[in-house]
Amino acid sequence: MERSPLETLITLREQELDLVERSFAEAVARETAAEEKLATAQAEILSEQRIASSPTADDGAVEAFSRWLPAGRQAVLEARERCREAAMDREAVRSALIAARAAMEAVRTLREEQKEEERQADLRKEQNVLDELAVRQFGRS
Repeated sequence: MERSPLETLITLREQELDLVERSFAEAVARETAAEEKLATAQAEILSEQRIASSPTADDGAVEAFSRWLPAGRQAVLEARERCREAAMDREAVRSALIAARAAMEAVRTLREEQKEEERQADLRKEQNVLDELAVRQFGRS
């Protein structure tokens, strides 16, 4: 049996929705990874600061911390930027996901309306057959 154009469209919409859902999951994973890197960079600064400010730390540890701190801050800034970009990417894909879901729902609704129209047409045909039988049997017109 040949597929209707509407069934073909539904298949395409399902494929599109699946692709966008996978893209959304990937975007969320990228955002989570970026947030983890940010947390790691921030924790590293705190750890290095604790070591340098320890009562047992010598001047070399304090100097090493002061030399390293700009790099640590830069790592935090870069991680924040990656978080921001990942969040923007996730929102863009989220918008596409909402649109894909709406498109899928629209074609499903259209299919249900088409099925209901077909059902109504079948009921009308059945009623016409019954009316014809009644006319033949009882001679009414």
